[in-house]
Amino acid sequence: MKALRVKPEFVSLLKTGNFDTFSVSRFRDAYLQLTGDNSKSKNLTSQLVKRHLRKLEEYGVLERVASGKLHPIVYRIKDLTRLNSGPTVHQHPGAKSKRSDESLPEEVILTLKVKLSKYRTDLLSAAGALEEYEAIAQIQPRLKVAIQKKYDQTREEYAKTLGKVRAIESLLDPKLSL
Repeated sequence: MKALRVKPEFVSLLKTGNFDTFSVSRFRDAYLQLTGDNSKSKNLTSQLVKRHLRKLEEYGVLERVASGKLHPIVYRIKDLTRLNSGPTVHQHPGAKSKRSDESLPEEVILTLKVKLSKYRTDLLSAAGALEEYEAIAQIQPRLKVAIQKKYDQTREEYAKTLGKVRAIESLLDPKLSL
């Protein structure tokens, strides 16, 4: 069997715990939020996500939940340990850092990558909270005033965390600008 090539962003999203059961569009939206890459259309990104999810399904990491022809494809995590199976999982070639300046020590790079992963997870969590606050405010308009303070705090946390992500990304890849 060929080696499984997976974008590290997909592995990170799957390991957050927020995706026990999910649709392709939900995963695509989380991926777009995580990467911040809006240069490709949602269609192209959906195709990329579908290809990777099918690969993960073939390797037994995910399983498809029975859905009718009119319903979107839904996946469930089957066995995440297969992502940690050493040499069978490789980082996607397009996701490798193109860092021309290797001046950062390896332990600093590792620390920054761990922080980056944590901050990206925090971004997803904050985005989910914001979506939920908006949904509650739409369902129960009378709660909008009570929710507003928490919504504003979460938006501020989201913005700060996004700044941290961009700062670390710029250190890891100097070609990126703040």
